[in-house]
Amino acid sequence: MHRRTFIGGASAFLFARQGNAAGSNAIKTIALNWPSAQNLLALGIVPLGIPEIERYARLAVEPQAPANVRELGLRAEPNLELLVSLRPDILVLGDDLASMRERLGAIAPSYLFNPDQADHSDRLANGRQALADLATRLNAGSAFQAFTASFERELDDARQRLQRYDGRPLFVATVLDDRRMLVFGRNSLFQSVLDRFGIENAWTGFTSRYGHAAINVDRLADRPDARLLCVGNERVVTMDRLLSAPVISSLSFVKNRRIALIPEVLFYGGLPSARRFSRLASLALGSEEYR
Repeated sequence: MHRRTFIGGASAFLFARQGNAAGSNAIKTIALNWPSAQNLLALGIVPLGIPEIERYARLAVEPQAPANVRELGLRAEPNLELLVSLRPDILVLGDDLASMRERLGAIAPSYLFNPDQADHSDRLANGRQALADLATRLNAGSAFQAFTASFERELDDARQRLQRYDGRPLFVATVLDDRRMLVFGRNSLFQSVLDRFGIENAWTGFTSRYGHAAINVDRLADRPDARLLCVGNERVVTMDRLLSAPVISSLSFVKNRRIALIPEVLFYGGLPSARRFSRLASLALGSEEYR
């Protein structure tokens, strides 16, 4: 293992252990969405509960939730009786539950956590500020400093690996089916990471508030010189499947095997998701194959 990666991982583990060790008298939190859970765990704060934990483990993946964290039900419909029984000091939630804040306020004070402001073009800067504000609210300033330092080390390691990248423009997409992909472009978290690496995003078309668009794959034919980074294997995306799909296999970069596959990464949520993407993408694109 690369020495700097080991040191960064070890320091993150240690400050998480310290945060948990001090947690017996700490603020008792509940995360009502996955970005809140990711960022609390990044600060070494283990929430009492997280919604849809099994899907969190498959789709968000990192930071991993300990086994003693309670399942809260659906993200859109948390189990209110369970919330009451857990007696939290604070509920951390996103915009998706803003309409429930009055009802949730009868259980505990709520904190609106939003690392993904639609009008902010630099998702990394916004994610960092949101995490800093959350850390201030929860008296976790030292944990914030430790996490962001390890995050910067991770980006440095990723940049080192990508010195071997061939410089081609890059489509970043998730395969939806044999004809459609979810492609990521402007205003996406992945775009902000690519900007740090100096890699051109090959997709310059329309994107939603989260920086993505569902498109027919023939829209990618305009950049035959590009490379494709496929994010997510929940649908068992393999090279054989891509090559066997008639429309997808007709694309120049697919026919020429200019494809890299990486596991699931949540495409929103701030620094924890960005950290995972930077590591996985740089390992895939910085490999011997792309020298």
